[in-house]
Order: sequence, then C-alpha cells, then structure tokens
Amino acid sequence: MLGAEILAFLEACPMAVIVLDTTGHVIFANAEAAHLLHLEDRAHGVGITELMPEWPLLSGVSTAFISDHSGHRRLCRVQVVSWPTGTETVTAAFLEPVDDERPAGYAAREANLRLRYVIEMLPEAVCVFDANDRYVLWNQKYAELYADIAEHLRPGVAFEDILRTSLAGDGMCELVEDKEAWFRARMQKFRQPVSQEEQQLRDGRWLRHDDRRTPDGGAIGMRIDITGLKQREDWLRQLFNANPMPMLLCDGDSLTILQANQAAVDFYGFQPATLLSKRACDMHVDGELQAFEKVLLHLDGDCDARTIWRQTTRDGSERHVLIYVRQLHEGAEHRLLLTVADVSDRILAETEANRLAHHDILTGLPNRMKFYKALEKALASEDREKVIICCLDLDGFKPVNDTFGHAAGDEVLKNVANRLQMHARGHLVARLGGDEFAILMTGERGEAIDLAERCIGAFEQPFTINGLAIRLGISVGIAAADGVDHEALMQEADRALYRAKADGRNIWRMTLQDLSVPKRAKA
Repeated sequence: MLGAEILAFLEACPMAVIVLDTTGHVIFANAEAAHLLHLEDRAHGVGITELMPEWPLLSGVSTAFISDHSGHRRLCRVQVVSWPTGTETVTAAFLEPVDDERPAGYAAREANLRLRYVIEMLPEAVCVFDANDRYVLWNQKYAELYADIAEHLRPGVAFEDILRTSLAGDGMCELVEDKEAWFRARMQKFRQPVSQEEQQLRDGRWLRHDDRRTPDGGAIGMRIDITGLKQREDWLRQLFNANPMPMLLCDGDSLTILQANQAAVDFYGFQPATLLSKRACDMHVDGELQAFEKVLLHLDGDCDARTIWRQTTRDGSERHVLIYVRQLHEGAEHRLLLTVADVSDRILAETEANRLAHHDILTGLPNRMKFYKALEKALASEDREKVIICCLDLDGFKPVNDTFGHAAGDEVLKNVANRLQMHARGHLVARLGGDEFAILMTGERGEAIDLAERCIGAFEQPFTINGLAIRLGISVGIAAADGVDHEALMQEADRALYRAKADGRNIWRMTLQDLSVPKRAKA
C-alpha cells in the first residue's frame, strides 16, 4: 500500500505516526509512535480503538486520549490525514502529546507541511478539498496537468468555480463536446462518496478521475494517467475484432456470450445481437451441448483444444471445431475467451482418406483390408461358429478386357458390384482385387447355399456396355468357420473356389468337411 519513499519519510518524521488500513488496523508505526504507545514490535494488526477509544476523529487537528499498550492514558493532539492508494484508502494519524512545549498552532502547521510533502511525493496528480468543496491542497503534478487553471488555484477557492473557469477558457485540457452536459455530469460524480470516470485529453492522453469523500465531508481527488492502459485495451480490441478465427468472450459462470468478433458473426451466421443472446454452448449439437457446458463450468485452468466438437450454424449446416479456452480474471469478474478453429475440411478429408483406405476406388465396395477386419471381428463374436464366407471369381472376364478394353472392363466390374450387393441382402460384399469378390455372413450353411445360388443367378442376364451385351458367369467357394481362424477360413474358401472352377465354372462348391451338405447347384 505504501511506497518506499513514503515509508522512509514517515519513519524519519520527528512526530509519532501510525498508518491504518480501511478496517482500522495499524499497518505501520514509526519509532516515535512505538515509543509513545509502548508498542515495541507489536504494532502491526492492533485495532485503532484499542489505542484511541474516541476513534474515529475528524480530519484535521483534534485532541483525544491515547491509551498505550500498558494501559496508560495520555492526552494528545492528533492530525488525521487520508488518501487513496489504488482501490483502498489509507489513513495516517500524527500524534503529539499536549504537554509538548511547542504551541498547537505550530504543530498543526508542521503536520500540514508534512502532508504537503506526502502528496508531492505521490506519482499522481492529487488535490484535497474541504467539506464545502473548496481547495485545500494540491501537488505540483496537479498544477502542471491543469496548466489552464493553475494561476487561479488558491486555498479556499471552490471546485465548481475552477471548473467553470476552465470551461470558459480556450486552454481546457479535457476533450469535451457538450460543455454544459459535461459540467453537470462531472459535478454529480464529484459529489458522490466514491466516483471514477475516464477522460480523454486534447493531446490524446487518457486520465482516470478517482474522487473519494473523507469522513469529515471533504474529498481527495487523484488524476491517474491511463494512456498506456487504454492503448493496450485498444490493441487487444483490435486483435480480437480483426482476428480471422472466430472468438467469443463469455461469462465464466452463466456462459452468456458477452462479445463476439466479426469472424464469429460470419462463421455462425447470426446477427451480432442474436449471437450475444446465446450461451457459449448453444451452438453445439444436442448430443454434445451438456458435455461442453460441463467442461466450461469445471475448468481448473486453460483448456487446449483436443476434442473435436460438432456445432451447427444458422443455416443448419454442421461444422467440426476445435475450441481453445483461456480463463481471464479481472477483480471478481471471471471470463472465458473461446477461440474456435474450424476443422471441418480436415475431418472430411480424413474421413475420405479413411474411406479410400478401406474401400475399393472403382466399385466403392469394402476392400480386402476392411473385409479382413470385419472377418476378424465376426470370429471374435459370440456367433463365431455361424460365420461363413463366400469367395467369388468371375468366369470369362479376361476376354472382356482383351476385346473391349479396360474401360469397358471397369464398367462391367461396377455392374457386378451392384448385382452382388443387390442379391447379398445386407451381407458384407467386398472386392478383394481384380475380378475376385467375397461375401461375409453369419447364419446357417443352407442360407449360404441360397446366397451362392442367388449370386450365380444374378449373372443369367448379360451386362450391356456401350450397347454391347456381355455375358459372364461366376464361381463361388463357400467355407464355414468351424473354429478356425480367419486365414485358415480364407484358405478353405479358396480351395472350394478352385474346385468350383475345376468342376465346370459358374457353380458353387463348399469345403471338403461340408461335402455332406446336399448340393443344389449343377455339378
């Protein structure tokens, strides 16, 4: 609270001096005070009423009984001075026993002089008023700041008169548009117990007027240069508004959006007033709204974006976002600054890349990798004994490529994929490569035979490519799990497929252990 220079001055003061905080407890006592009150090293934290039962006293010089720490009472003259420091007010009491040989008037003048020294040492412009709002003291910084009225300042002149003198002249330092309205507002705030306002000067600087009433009805005013603070605020505001990423400032308790930059307005598509009527979690999809709200309300620090959230904009489109959260504290105010990174394109690209990694580019069917993963998953399930796979290979496809070209062959493969999916009735159909396909199902062997016959029947109609009818057949090898792993199962299905090819093509065959199952396809 007290600067080093002020402490040094008070310590060297020949009078006893104690300094109190806003709660009336001693925060400093110089050596003279410690000796007078027998405090020794126990001064800090002592209540003023323990030392001065008649407290509070009026500002100025008065007489009161002082009780020292041993209980002895002594009549003293007391000079009480108060001044603001930051957001609090500090009070100093200068004590002088009445049996001192110096006259009371001399002591008062000495205390007044010391008060002048104190306010001159303060880094801000300071002025002191009596209960009638007349000037009592001011420091040199105050006179330099208000150079236009410095020559009119004198003890006893009314603050209102000085203000009107400044308004009537051409050298007024404040930037004012409507002088009468400004005068009325200024006087109204000045008469309040505590008032603060920011004022821009003609030279571009900014001041904060900090006026506080003293217990005797007087006032102390401080003029603090906040130009640097205003510049930083302006820079931060520009950084916020001009940031290309959507940014939201919201209340840390209610999550109400307090400010939104232009990028956020553009991103969400709401009018600024509409956006400021929402909460920070309101743009999330229903399944994630409560989860994101819980995250914001239970933060124990800043939050780096690691979770991809889904939000909806005004037009109903869904966006994938990462959200960085920074906690801001200003006094009792708790704020959250949210920076939104739109990663929708990245998510779409990753989704497409994942799809391409697991799907055949030509036909769109699952590829060998996805088929094997699905097979492993099926074999790890409770129905593993009912897992059956069909390996299918086209009959007569090579001449299509040789005769009509690869473009026609690609069209045939696309049509083959469509027919197999149609007759597979929801079972997984995959293209393993070239003209080789596979179907994964869970069921009985009879159902697998029905599936194979449907697939073979799907090729009875020719494929029409560029006006040409192309006829193909298909051979099917069927294998049931029977406790084997996926590699062994695939090998069994391949052997059955080879037998189908060897036995005349366009037929199905099962693994050797399933030969007892009646075959309803032609031999």
